[in-house]
Amino acid sequence: MAHSYAYLDKKKILHLHPLQEEAVKHGKYVGTNLDYDESGFPVIGGEGVIYYADKDTAYVNGNEDNGKQIAVPSGLKSLASQLL
Repeated sequence: MAHSYAYLDKKKILHLHPLQEEAVKHGKYVGTNLDYDESGFPVIGGEGVIYYADKDTAYVNGNEDNGKQIAVPSGLKSLASQLL
């Protein structure tokens, strides 16, 4: 059974939510076993990652305006591809 449900918001940013009924409000969603932080972003290597699916870019410690860009974790890319 899924630990959380992934969906993309209007800006194509990946989010996770523990409740399926919340994820369904955003359209397409998929179950996943990824952990998430208090803001609903996936946690990779102990850090919340903001992943922009349409730009294929990921950031920690902030977003594209003020965060540190990192290599996109393959798990996030794979998950997002199921939602695009």
